[in-house]
Amino acid sequence: MAFGYSSLPSSNQINSPPNSPSPPLSLKSSTLPVVKHIPRLYNKRIRAVLPFLLLVICLYKSVIIFLTTNINQAKLELQALEYHNSTVFNPKDIAFDLYNYVIEQDHSMDSRIGDSRGIFFHWDDWVDLSSPMLNQTRQDYPLGAYCDPSLVKYGSVSGHRLESYETKIHRGAVNLYCSHPLPDRIVIATDESLIEVPVIGKKRFGGKSEPVSTDQLVSKMKHLESTNYTRKAIVHLQREVDIKTDDFSFNPDVEIKNLQQKQNDQTITREEVDYLEFLQYSNELVEHSDRYFKYPWIYTDVLHGKSHHIAYPFFKRYISDRERQSVLHHIARAWFQFAEVNGFASWINHGSLLGWTFNGLNMPWDTDIDIQMPIAQVDRLGRFFNRSLIMENPRFGNGRYWLEVAPTYTRQGNGRNFIDARFIDIHSGLYIDISALSHDEPITKLDDLSSISVHCKNWNEQTLDELLPIRHTYFEGASVYIPHKVKQPLMEKYGPNVFEQFHFQNHNYQPDISLWVKDQICVHPPTERFDQHHHLTKKGACNSNILLDEYNIAKECTQRHRELNHDIDHPEHYAMDELPIFRKDAWDYYYDINHRLVDNDNWYIRQVVN
Repeated sequence: MAFGYSSLPSSNQINSPPNSPSPPLSLKSSTLPVVKHIPRLYNKRIRAVLPFLLLVICLYKSVIIFLTTNINQAKLELQALEYHNSTVFNPKDIAFDLYNYVIEQDHSMDSRIGDSRGIFFHWDDWVDLSSPMLNQTRQDYPLGAYCDPSLVKYGSVSGHRLESYETKIHRGAVNLYCSHPLPDRIVIATDESLIEVPVIGKKRFGGKSEPVSTDQLVSKMKHLESTNYTRKAIVHLQREVDIKTDDFSFNPDVEIKNLQQKQNDQTITREEVDYLEFLQYSNELVEHSDRYFKYPWIYTDVLHGKSHHIAYPFFKRYISDRERQSVLHHIARAWFQFAEVNGFASWINHGSLLGWTFNGLNMPWDTDIDIQMPIAQVDRLGRFFNRSLIMENPRFGNGRYWLEVAPTYTRQGNGRNFIDARFIDIHSGLYIDISALSHDEPITKLDDLSSISVHCKNWNEQTLDELLPIRHTYFEGASVYIPHKVKQPLMEKYGPNVFEQFHFQNHNYQPDISLWVKDQICVHPPTERFDQHHHLTKKGACNSNILLDEYNIAKECTQRHRELNHDIDHPEHYAMDELPIFRKDAWDYYYDINHRLVDNDNWYIRQVVN
């Protein structure tokens, strides 16, 4: 019998001394319950098992608390300040060298970072790869051309392996230093143009002894406009863009057949041979490929997923909510400028578009921006700009964006790759997700747009009359495109009451200030919020400096959104002038605080864009 229950005395023996006479008949017939099988805690087996059970319970509780306790935002911001204070990395250094290189090439002068063919590149000059794993390698091979095979192996482990926070940081740094592909080109954004500089090889240069300032960069940038490199003028977005329906059709088998015919006719070019080889590789890969874009799996983050929206191997730390909002504020403008200059049609959709409907902004808990493109244009994006590194105009920030197109974009495949391309901020790992939309059958000119349904690889469907023509609006203050019709598609995706849901993700929407506010700041706002000059007061901001700062950041964006979009499907006519940048660049923000160049911790700026 378990736990020795058979050795317990009977109920009649309890409380009866040995050899005592039998109790009276009246007592025997008592209605008292009969107690059987009472365990004794002093039993040897119980005493042996109980400590183990208590230990298991304590460990279980500890693990649950460890995994489910949310990361404190103030702690994340403090860690970011400490991180920036501990590193000598300055993203302005390599930008200064690159600007000098372009100027020197225009004057046929020698340059330390390249020659007439292009520049040398090493990720260690462009990303902070501070890691003790790399110290000896830097010392032994200062040009960064060699890594020990054991180090290469260490950095080659999949980002999806479940590991500790520190291990994931070091592994990502080693991967970038030793193995990660180099960009094919650097795209420099200036006031007037985008300049493409080829990358010709791998070489490390190291940082500067004296820090470079924004003013120095802007001064150098002004001398780049006469360059001999490929230069494309900055153009503003159009009011509407009507995309060709053919751009939503792409059949790799047909493309392969056409290229093979040219190969047989000996009329194929070198670029077309490369393209043919890629299509043949992709056509086979899509059926058995693992997820192409990796994010870091971390033990302590399995449930919260703070790292699940950071691209590996660019993960270096968790990003606070307000730093993330700054990165996304800048990246939206950079993407749509790059796409417009190079003739690519794209538009925001899904969660990003839903955020726009409320106030013209991304929802504050959203961790990325959702972009869609026609599949034929994604194909062209991959052919001509895959693995490009795009630099933000130094007037506005230090953004460096890695553009990568997944080789699985060509067709549906095995269902593991819903994302076809990414535009990744290399300093934080945050990104824009790009999905290709396609129609499964050839489209004829006689087809009614309302009958043509296009979808991404995750089978989110829309008809072309809902999408086209895409139209201009403002998102995060940037000029962007959105689908022609907004309301009905979003209701079909998120439900008929989606525009009436004012509480979500521990935030509540407050229409009088047009902001989503964290519940912990306030759920029931004050009735009097503004002073006589219509400025939000500290009391009106629920006595929160953060909310006051967010209001100052958002107010011009939300005001324009209210003025233009009384009916989100039929905007008012408006002049398409650019809004300023309202969130400080993240690197500049931490640098200025650490070096005591500011007397507050606000993210608000007002940087005018021409």
